Amino acid sequence: MMLFSLSRKRIYKVNLTKIFVVSLTSMMLLGTSSCKSSKPRIVTTKKEAAKRYPDRVYTSSREVKAESVEKPVASTEPSRVDDEKTAPILKDAIETALSYKGTKYKYGGSSRSGMDCSGLIHVSFKEAGKSVPRTSASLYNAASTIDFKQVEKGDLLFFATGKNKTRVNHVGLVVKTTPAEISFVHSTTSRGVIVSTMNEGYWLNAYLSAGRLE
Repeated sequence: MMLFSLSRKRIYKVNLTKIFVVSLTSMMLLGTSSCKSSKPRIVTTKKEAAKRYPDRVYTSSREVKAESVEKPVASTEPSRVDDEKTAPILKDAIETALSYKGTKYKYGGSSRSGMDCSGLIHVSFKEAGKSVPRTSASLYNAASTIDFKQVEKGDLLFFATGKNKTRVNHVGLVVKTTPAEISFVHSTTSRGVIVSTMNEGYWLNAYLSAGRLE
């Protein structure tokens, strides 16, 4: 009876040990695979951006590696940041686009009741007096590709936010450029029309190309 009792105790201890190990392993896996937030992590400095995305960002310039289909580069002139050299039609398009801030997202929409990313670009240029394509892919095809460090106000930024990381499916309009950051207005599925910057890791990672509408 004594031997039988000791054997049962050993089995019980072994089982407890197994349960503890399995539980601990599950907790570790859960902690590494689950996300604390759905919001993109913000890259706050160019040094941090270069460390996080070494193949895309360089501290000596605002250059980002484009991974989309190659197209001719439109200009090699230094980037301009002063408002005086921004064409009036681009100023109007930017002002119109910014006036839509807070508008909710609606696929295929292009009004204050809801709009998607290309709808925002289309209606903003239309109200400024310029006709542009309606979809992000057609906007990409219509724009002349420019180097990232040549981006100016009024240019377009193209992104791949889907599973295919080489397919353009999102577009934004550049509203501000400085040596430290590029800001753009766009319509997102989760927050509607907002202003974001290329210092945000999510958009930096999704970036494909920059373009200029002639």
